[in-house]
Parts: sequence; C-alpha cells; structure tokens
Amino acid sequence: MQVKINQSFNRLDKFLFQYFESIPLSLIQRLIRQYKIKINNKKSKASSNLEKGDTIFIYYNFEFHNKKNFTIKISEEFKKTLRKKIIFENNDFIIINKLRGYSVQRGSKIKISIKDYYESILGYPLYIVHRLDKDTSGLMILTKSRLAASGISKLFLLNKIHKYYLAKTHKSFDKNSGLLENINNEKKILKLFYKKINSSKSGHSYLIKLLTGRKHQIRLQFFLNDNPIIGDKKFSKDKNKNLFLCAISIHFYYLKKFYKFKLNLNQID
Repeated sequence: MQVKINQSFNRLDKFLFQYFESIPLSLIQRLIRQYKIKINNKKSKASSNLEKGDTIFIYYNFEFHNKKNFTIKISEEFKKTLRKKIIFENNDFIIINKLRGYSVQRGSKIKISIKDYYESILGYPLYIVHRLDKDTSGLMILTKSRLAASGISKLFLLNKIHKYYLAKTHKSFDKNSGLLENINNEKKILKLFYKKINSSKSGHSYLIKLLTGRKHQIRLQFFLNDNPIIGDKKFSKDKNKNLFLCAISIHFYYLKKFYKFKLNLNQID
C-alpha cells in the first residue's frame, strides 16, 4: 500500500494514526520499528517528519473494523430535512446549516445529537471541530476523518477560520458599529465586533465577528451590554420562543484551497 502526502506533518506515526481510523497507534509504531512502514521506501522512525510530495510505503495488510453502528430511527421526512441542510460536501468535510434546537453532541441529558443524525444518514463517522449552542442555527463544519479534524482544528486554534453571526435584538446599541469587550465569570476576556445592518418594527439586526471564542459568548456579551438577543433564555429570560442567533458565514483556506459559505435569507431559520 502507498499513501501520497499532500501537506507536511511532524510525525509519521501520528499521521498514520489519524489517516487510518481504526488502527491502534501501538501497531503502527511497531510496524515502523520493523521497517514495514517507510517514507519514500527508506527506513524511517516514528518521529520522522513528512513533507509534501512524500510517499509512505506500507508492507502490511491492515484489517479495518467499523465498530460503530449507525442505526438511529429517523423518519423519512426528517431525513429529507437534514439532507437539505447539507450545504457542501467533499472527501474531507461537510458543511451543514444546523437546525435550531438540536445539540451538536451527546451529553448527560442529550441522548441523540446532530452528529448522530448525520452519521446515521451518511453511514460513516463524523468529527466535531467546533460547536454551536443548541438554540443557535447556522453553518457548521463536520469532518469525515481524524486527519481532517486535526487539520481544521489547527486552523481554528490559529484563528484562520472566519465566522460571522447574525443576531436580532429588541433594543439598539448607541453606536451602529463597534467593539464589545467584557470579562466572564472565569475572568476570561470576551471580544467581538458588531455592526447594525437593519432596523424594523420587529427589532434590530446585527452582523457579528468574534475575536475570542468563549462559551455562549455572543449571548453573554449582548446581555452584559444591556441589549440581549431576542429569544435568549439563558441570560435575559426573553419570552420569545426562538433564539435569533445564526452563524451565517464562514470562510477559510484548507490544503491551499479557499472555501467560502454564506446563508441567504431563505436559509436562515
């Protein structure tokens, strides 16, 4: 077996552990020591670096086991709804327009998540690289492999993935645009830019760019600045049924290719 490398990686063993979903790291490291795995057909170490253009030669037949059972009962109507929410798909990731009211992953009180639903529909595992609150809708990335998850997670850490949100409030900030800066209960700094893009009888709409990534940040900052988001029951106890907060745009470079996705008004829940 041969694996062509399309970008640089720090370690041979860690790359293969991410590349092969169900192969133990201990087996990969043993095969490297036995020279059954080589870079450019030359003896290599587990810690050897990989460069773009390298080829990994593997002289071993792996047995792949898919242990997860993707069988969740979903109505045909809901399947159609979820499929329509897939904005984009390639070999590395999918972009979905997340439904409001569904948690991204399981928890102590969450038995089935958005991730579970899409794994059941698509028939293969997905990996979470960022999150949206249960009551927030909009664009979200789910990767198809640990390798892609590692690469895109790194982009998030380096602030190279740019996301924009749309929020609606009853009140209006004194300024049409500006920087909000606050501190949460954990003494961590919260920063975001906002810009008013529309005002009507139903409320005021703002475009938001996060500068820090904290839990519930947008809702908390708008509340702390006396302009809570419509439908926010966590901080302001607003009586509106739905939270008016949506991730409407995301763009980034991945493997030297530029991706940009934006929801139109008809796609915003």
